[in-house]
Amino acid sequence: MFFGLPLHPLVVHAVVVCVPLAALGTILMAFWPAAARRLWPAVLFVATIALAAVPLSTSSGETLEEKVGESALVEAHAEQSEQVLPFVIVLWLATLGISLRARLMGHSARSRTERTGPRSRWHAVTVVALAALALIGGVVGTIEVVRAGHSGAQAVWTK
Repeated sequence: MFFGLPLHPLVVHAVVVCVPLAALGTILMAFWPAAARRLWPAVLFVATIALAAVPLSTSSGETLEEKVGESALVEAHAEQSEQVLPFVIVLWLATLGISLRARLMGHSARSRTERTGPRSRWHAVTVVALAALALIGGVVGTIEVVRAGHSGAQAVWTK
């Protein structure tokens, strides 16, 4: 309880805001390197908040379930919410990788004024892998948050 209110609805709103925002920022950074060099600290911060908020919302939801009682809708919501964390972990890893890459590229751009030679194969594979992780974690993570939120709203508002 937080000021007499159940903690779960308060923490859930952090998930509902931070996961899609982190997804949008991470996908933007994956496909626009100039944006990544500027946005990486903020996007990494939001993705970290999202990563921390998901288990907190699950834990507070289990506590609330004990007080509210079990029902088919509450069980469906609990099962649906368990699908969110793996994709938020993927999103956070993609955000971290893209942020590190943006930070390292920013340092190398300052240290060298000209780039020589073609980009390495490793660089290309890394860029594609991080973009794929950003898309998978971001899009599917956001979809899972929406599905869990919808099932939670049904559990609250359906009589």
